[in-house]
Amino acid sequence: MSPIKLHPASRASFEARANCMNAAYADYMIPLHVDADQIALMDLLYDVDVDASVVAEDRGRLVGMALLSRRGERGWISGVGTVPASRRMGIARRMMAALIGNARALKLGQITLEVISDNEKAHCLYRSVGFIDTRELLTWSLPADADALPIPQELLHEVKPEAPFAHFEAWHREPPSWQRERETLLRMLGHARAYALELDGNPAAYVIVSSRSDSVSILDVGINTEMGVARTGRPLLQALSRLHPGQAMRILNVPADDPLSRVLAALRFHVTVRQWEMLLPL
Repeated sequence: MSPIKLHPASRASFEARANCMNAAYADYMIPLHVDADQIALMDLLYDVDVDASVVAEDRGRLVGMALLSRRGERGWISGVGTVPASRRMGIARRMMAALIGNARALKLGQITLEVISDNEKAHCLYRSVGFIDTRELLTWSLPADADALPIPQELLHEVKPEAPFAHFEAWHREPPSWQRERETLLRMLGHARAYALELDGNPAAYVIVSSRSDSVSILDVGINTEMGVARTGRPLLQALSRLHPGQAMRILNVPADDPLSRVLAALRFHVTVRQWEMLLPL
């Protein structure tokens, strides 16, 4: 009998889960290292249901983890990983089956997840348990040493971090990914700043950012599509660059078909990560 046991993630400490994730992602194609506080923060930001999430235990040591988040009747799976020494034993498949069973017990209508395009093993696993590809998500980056963007005539003005949410639904052509949904962003506002752009005296676009000394994370961009994405998105990002000269810029999970992707490409941002968003109807 396999010594591997699955337990609710609520039975593991934040520190134990952080150690497990770090070990599972040590050879991952995107570097990742978290601590206990970051695990706790991710639980909060992404609505992780720790009772419905699972950890895999081998003789008292965590060797795998998979997280299920819930918002209404929707679920999202993240943090799926197995430590290298315990791979090829079917642990990831068992954890996925447990999460799907828990989601059904919770009467969720669907589950989504993201998988890096080059991670063919994980992609095959998710397809084998019923997930289907729905759209491609792109992470765009502009290095700190890139040529400066042209300075636009239009400038940004800072607004209260919560102000952009008056336009959130109307100013997104594509539904945002779980990490950029309203629920996630609202919990990040204590460490964020928001800026608005006006054209001809009318509200045109907004951007919400979180910045460090060397980089800027673009948490969300909203564009008044009635004015045209190219007309508004270009000066918005150029003006943001003017506020943060010499700093790298990055935005996660922009749908490939979103017109914002065309604006980012035109401003010499480049794609650093490609992911497939996948869906399992329940």
